[in-house]
Amino acid sequence: MSARSNKGRSLDYPLYERMKKKAPQAAKYWLIGDRLFHAGLFLTMMSIPALFFAYTQTGLKGIFIWIIGALAGSVGIFGFGIYFKRESYKLAIKAGIDINKLS
Repeated sequence: MSARSNKGRSLDYPLYERMKKKAPQAAKYWLIGDRLFHAGLFLTMMSIPALFFAYTQTGLKGIFIWIIGALAGSVGIFGFGIYFKRESYKLAIKAGIDINKLS
């Protein structure tokens, strides 16, 4: 598989392909975890600059609280993504899949 065909995919995507064949429940957890992980990462990256912007502006103190809430929520989404991926790895190990082999 060339580097170009892997563009836009997670580094452990080949593991997901093996999970789909041998452990479908693990594949579902992996897919949920991967989506939550990337969404949480993106939202966290967007919330941090917004937090600094709102902190430095006068008159935006009400928005500041909302941005802190958004940052906390995005970190929570990120954490759930990590949790689901970890659970998918556990299920894959139980199904006999070597999770250390990514290709």
